[in-house]
Amino acid sequence: MDTKEFKQLLSSYLPKGIVFGKLENYILERINATKEEVISELSSLDNLEFVQKQERKGETRYVLFVVYSKKRGRVYILNFRDDNIRIVTAYPLGRKTLSKYSKRRFISLGGS
Repeated sequence: MDTKEFKQLLSSYLPKGIVFGKLENYILERINATKEEVISELSSLDNLEFVQKQERKGETRYVLFVVYSKKRGRVYILNFRDDNIRIVTAYPLGRKTLSKYSKRRFISLGGS
């Protein structure tokens, strides 16, 4: 899926709200962010590198790869349910994983 196409889809759901699929505190501690930071990041998606569309258990999920630098990134797995954005899970990406994805030409690493 194209990132521009996904940004348009996401912008139509943003005003309706964000719901967490797991415990909100667990996800936010895991990625070391606040809910406001997650909302602002999802609304802007400046560092979005790649979007992968998946079919799981009869629903469509979107895997967002957000890359900040060669050493830091984040993955959000979300879907759209009940007119809300549902964050199924999120986890950080480290240097080794980003390097591996870059070698596979899955994502391109920019920045330093």
